[in-house]
Amino acid sequence: MKKVIALGLICLLTCTAKGQLFDRIKNKVNQKVNDAVDKTIDKTIDKTVDNVGKKKEKTPSNVPVGNDNTGNADNTGVASTPSVAAGPNLDVKSYSRFDFVPGAKVIVQDDFSQDAIGDFPAQWNTRTSGEVVTVNNHPGKWLSVRQDGVFYPEYISNLPDNFTLQVDVMATNGVASISSFSIGLVQAKTDDEKFAAGEYSSLSIPGFKISLSPANGSSSGVGTLSYSSNHVSSTSVDAAEFRVPKKNMVTVSIWRQKQRIRVYLDSTKALDLPRALDATALLNSVFFSAYAPDFSKEGGAYFVGNIRLAVGAPDTRNKLITEGKFITHGILFDVNSDKVQAASYGSLQDIANVLKENASVRVKIIGHTDADGEDQPNLDLSKRRAEAVKASLTQVFGIDAARMETDGKGETQPIDNSNTTAAKANNRRVEFVKL
Repeated sequence: MKKVIALGLICLLTCTAKGQLFDRIKNKVNQKVNDAVDKTIDKTIDKTVDNVGKKKEKTPSNVPVGNDNTGNADNTGVASTPSVAAGPNLDVKSYSRFDFVPGAKVIVQDDFSQDAIGDFPAQWNTRTSGEVVTVNNHPGKWLSVRQDGVFYPEYISNLPDNFTLQVDVMATNGVASISSFSIGLVQAKTDDEKFAAGEYSSLSIPGFKISLSPANGSSSGVGTLSYSSNHVSSTSVDAAEFRVPKKNMVTVSIWRQKQRIRVYLDSTKALDLPRALDATALLNSVFFSAYAPDFSKEGGAYFVGNIRLAVGAPDTRNKLITEGKFITHGILFDVNSDKVQAASYGSLQDIANVLKENASVRVKIIGHTDADGEDQPNLDLSKRRAEAVKASLTQVFGIDAARMETDGKGETQPIDNSNTTAAKANNRRVEFVKL
């Protein structure tokens, strides 16, 4: 009997050991596969030459955040997956030709923070596929597109006569030479019309579409930007601001004022079309589309993120001089910092022009943050940002410092309490009060 029991124990231990060995082998194989995949992904997304030598901000991993241009104290993390280098560290003067001024009120701020990694965004629609990912060295979540398709947010159902749209777009080195990524603004009655508008090069419905081809080397050896409309003839221009492998990321800013469309790539005004749209066009949809003969062949992919839609034409002069107060969401800051971003040039210039035209006017500059993070750090940050705005107006635009006072209110005076990403974007603002 003892021999039988001993033999049973030996068999049990042997099976257990084999099971443990099998588990260890399986885990080891999985780890090797994952490592290989990570290395492949890292190779397909190159680092921007423009960013050579830039210091990387130290951040904790696995904290999904958006492109919080106003940089509240708690928005400092970035999750860890494919690596894409940050853009060049430019000062405000580098955007001296950038006259883009965002709309008066933010109605959409989509950073995909509400969506799970690996899922398609819950409030978007497509007939192909895409997934939300995170990228090293660029904060926030991104919609990764690795095949042909049309993608659009279902929550946008109306685009007024005056609005601005800002979008960050990235590409891997593997995108094909004839591939393109498009952004469209259309008047569509059905989902079929939206998909058709993205799938075909020309528009058969009222609207306007731009297509970026970062690997399509033109005669000057840079990428290209083409546009199409049902109202004007299509054409293309050079787009040095978005060209792989030298520059894999671009911020696209589109400004509609009734029939007029202006398109900016980073600081460059690429298009200014006074009659791009029909006067009766009632736009109601934004779509994004990608095309390539074979996305998977060279690991090609596009990424879109940090989508901001703001409505209402800026009215700086009237608001400040007549009403005595002006609020702007167009002055942007590095994350958790009082460093004014170069893309703020247009908004700063707009304010500076009003102050130059009204030489007797004095103002108080007040910084505001959203409610994320701790109260005291946010208060301190808002005060430092107000000082930074004053310094920019003095040093870059020549406004007498004696005409400006500063203050900061942190998160204590919200103008939107809905706790959405758009509400937070509206609460992050700089206010000018006439003294």
